[in-house]
Amino acid sequence: MSDRALNQARGRLIVAWATVAIFLGVLALLATRVAGGQDPALRARAAAAPLPPRRVLVRRILEKRVIVHLPPSAPAQPTQASQQVSAPGGYPSSLPVTRTS
Repeated sequence: MSDRALNQARGRLIVAWATVAIFLGVLALLATRVAGGQDPALRARAAAAPLPPRRVLVRRILEKRVIVHLPPSAPAQPTQASQQVSAPGGYPSSLPVTRTS
């Protein structure tokens, strides 16, 4: 190896070690600041007010059902709605409207 190549290799090694040393120095400085509580990003998060608890709306649905038991001797009579639905010739012109609430 020539003298010039040896000096270039030493120069590269010095630059590499200096880069590692500067990196570790900056890393130690930042770690010291974070440990001391001087990091602005962490300080802003800690100072933020906690969110108020969410209000939960509870609704009760009361459904009243009336069950009517017909005596077995009474014949079942079709209602007007069942006659319209079972009528031949397609759909009836007006269907009954039912609502539950």
